[in-house]
Amino acid sequence: MRLMAARFGFLAEPMSLTWSTGLIEPLPNHESIVEGVLAHDRHYAGWMYPPLGVVSRDSSESKECPGMPATFGLPPTHKLTLLNSQVDLETEDFFIALFGMLKGLRLQREGWQHFYRCPTKRGALCDFYADNSEIATTLDLAASFWQSHTDASTRKLAFGAIHWHLFAQLYQHEFERFNAQYTALDACWALAKRTLNVDAKGHAERPRALALALGLFAPSWALPVTTGANACSLSQRRNALVHEAMYAEQPIGFAHPQTERGMELELTGFVARTIFALLGVRNGYIRSPVDTRQCIGFSQ
Repeated sequence: MRLMAARFGFLAEPMSLTWSTGLIEPLPNHESIVEGVLAHDRHYAGWMYPPLGVVSRDSSESKECPGMPATFGLPPTHKLTLLNSQVDLETEDFFIALFGMLKGLRLQREGWQHFYRCPTKRGALCDFYADNSEIATTLDLAASFWQSHTDASTRKLAFGAIHWHLFAQLYQHEFERFNAQYTALDACWALAKRTLNVDAKGHAERPRALALALGLFAPSWALPVTTGANACSLSQRRNALVHEAMYAEQPIGFAHPQTERGMELELTGFVARTIFALLGVRNGYIRSPVDTRQCIGFSQ
C-alpha cells in the first residue's frame, strides 16, 4: 500500500480530514507558513497577487527594465495521503483540485505555479459552504467515480473540468471568465458523453441535456430562445464571442451585457453543480437555482 504523501497548498486552515481512501493533514510548521504568506507585501484582502518580474532588456534602451506580472508559487501547507496501491500523480492531482473546489480555493501540488492572483481565503471561488463531513462524503463519491473510470482520457476530462472551472474565475475581465467557463462546460459535456451516454443535437442543447440527465436546475439562458429554435442565450453569446469577436453586441472589450447580466456568474455556478453531479453528488446544492446571490449549504 502506497503511503507517500503529496504536499500541497495554500490552505490557511490547520484542518485535518479523513475519508475511506485518504487523509489530509497540516504540515508541522503550518502556522509559520501561513503567517509568512499573509504578511507578504503581495498579499491583500484574502488574495495573493503576482510579483513583478523584469521584462527582457532591450539594448537600445537606457532606462531600467519595467516590471510585469510573473507566475509564482505558494508554499505547501498540507499533505495528502491516498490509501491505495494504485495511486499515481494524476490521482493525487485530481483529489487536491477537488478538495480545493470544495473549499472554494485553487489548491495545487508543491512546485506548481499560479498565473494570476490566487485566493487565500476560503470560499472565494464557490457559492456554497461544505462542512468536513460533507467534504469527506464527496471525496468518497469521487473515489468511487475514479475507480470506476480507469481510462486516462476520462480521468483527464474530470481533472480538466475542475482545474479550468477554478482557473477561469481568476481572469480579470468578464468576457475572459465567460469564455473559460464555457470551455469548462464543454469538458463536462465530453465527460457526460463518456460516462452517461448523453446526447444533444448541438451546443445550444447541451446545458439543458446536462440538467435533465443530472437533475440540475435549468437556467433560463440554457432554454431555447423560441419554440423549436436550436439556440439559447448562452450559445448565442458564446458564438458571437468565439466566431465574431463580439461580446454584448460590440467588439470584445467595448461593452458589458445589458440583458441577462448575471449569465457569466450563473454559468460558473452551473459548471460547479455539473461537475459535482458527474462525480455522483446528489444533494440540495446541485438542485439549487444558479440565479441567487447567496452562499448555499452543500447538503440543503
